[in-house]
Amino acid sequence: MQILSGHTTPETAYIVNDYPYGFRLRCKIRYWLEYKPGKGFRLVSQTTNPKRPGEVWNKPKASTYSLFGGVMLLDDNDHITWEGIHEYSNDEKVFSFLEHYGHTMPDHAQQFLAKVVATKHIYNDKQKEGLHYTIAAKVAVALTGIQAQAKGELGK
Repeated sequence: MQILSGHTTPETAYIVNDYPYGFRLRCKIRYWLEYKPGKGFRLVSQTTNPKRPGEVWNKPKASTYSLFGGVMLLDDNDHITWEGIHEYSNDEKVFSFLEHYGHTMPDHAQQFLAKVVATKHIYNDKQKEGLHYTIAAKVAVALTGIQAQAKGELGK
């Protein structure tokens, strides 16, 4: 897997020049990782329409947002994929994401991701102390102040 960075808009997108369009036609496809404050990251792709003259781009297709982080990847078969973490990601995925991809994120997202990891650690500690999971979550969120950031301060 190769990490692709800097592809954040249609103008800076990663372009594949020979992509299938139906059974016989070929087109271009471009990929970028979109970020929207308060929503998070998502992968967007867009193909050209080989049935129309010139280079006419079809409507973009977007994945579901991942609030806490996202990274665009090129796999061993030269296919684009992506990884994202969100509020429902388990501890192992969050910690692994931070370790492998955290350094590729913008500075504001890295700071937010660090708070997410701290919140997960506090939550785990409070559960080990015997607190009910809802109380452990409320304590962890209160101690890190992450709730305000998750509601839209990320990126400001």
